[in-house]
Amino acid sequence: MKKNLNKKENAVTHVIEFTIALTVFVLILQAFTSSMNYRIGIDLDHNDNRVVMAREVISELTGSEGKIGNSTEWEILEFGTGEVQLRDGLTIGLLNAENEIDKDKCDALSKFPNNDLRSELEVTEQLRIEVRTLVPNEVVCLWGGNPDTATMSVNSEKYLLYDNGISSIPAVLTVTVYAGEPPTDNIYMTEVMYNPTKNTYNYEWIEVYNPNSVAIYVSGWTISDLTEEDNIVAEGSEAMTIPAKKVGILTASKTVFRDTYGDYAYVFLVEDTAIGNGLSNTDNLTLSKGWFKDVFSYTKNDGADGNGKTLTRSCYNCDSWNEAVESAGTF
Repeated sequence: MKKNLNKKENAVTHVIEFTIALTVFVLILQAFTSSMNYRIGIDLDHNDNRVVMAREVISELTGSEGKIGNSTEWEILEFGTGEVQLRDGLTIGLLNAENEIDKDKCDALSKFPNNDLRSELEVTEQLRIEVRTLVPNEVVCLWGGNPDTATMSVNSEKYLLYDNGISSIPAVLTVTVYAGEPPTDNIYMTEVMYNPTKNTYNYEWIEVYNPNSVAIYVSGWTISDLTEEDNIVAEGSEAMTIPAKKVGILTASKTVFRDTYGDYAYVFLVEDTAIGNGLSNTDNLTLSKGWFKDVFSYTKNDGADGNGKTLTRSCYNCDSWNEAVESAGTF
């Protein structure tokens, strides 16, 4: 009889323990579910904002030819050489007079740094603008970051004709607003005039290339040789940027460079009378900002030693350099 009573007591105890455990589990599950619903609600709200931003960008880009002051030719102005011309109040329209996407206006997006164009278009997250022709299937205009690894993204599209200057082609404009990493912002040395035929520091220069899909500020970058490091410096209140897929020139004299090679727009000064301590025929060059460094070492045995030629990189981030005919500003 006592054994049976103990068995009943044990059974009751197990039922109570199971009930308590189940109750705790249900409470935890309810708390977790409530938290998830709250989180999902926030994410949905943010995604609604992304939808609105993407549609508004599409609307501005395809609403007109754009305008700054009384001119619709905003694409001929500059952002980062001298005083900023593409300033607040600009309407960034991509259309021509026939309501087609204009190649020159679309290409002019490359002059804008990431934060500045997003601010002008009132986009608070990351942004990508792409024009792709339908036949052939080809990206003909691209600005912004890469949303492939984004945690959340929203697309808005519009089909129009794209005027490439020769003909009009069916195309689609896609605007993507996403939560993710901003575009990369590294630049690279691509050509070095280290021993010009006129052997003075003012005739030395280094070409640097921006491979990114947005313009890059060059303020904050430094260039150094084996002896000395120089900041890249502005003249007055100059805003210094290199457009996407373009090159800039670093030199001790803008005037000498332009008198010698032509009136290239993106020429920037180092902070004293020479690049480093002057580029000798055996040197080690470092272009750097923060943790990033692009390094190039050479000797006179590599060529271009006083013969009017330069050392030129075969691709912007590879190790191969060769003597070549000078091609400043055209990488």
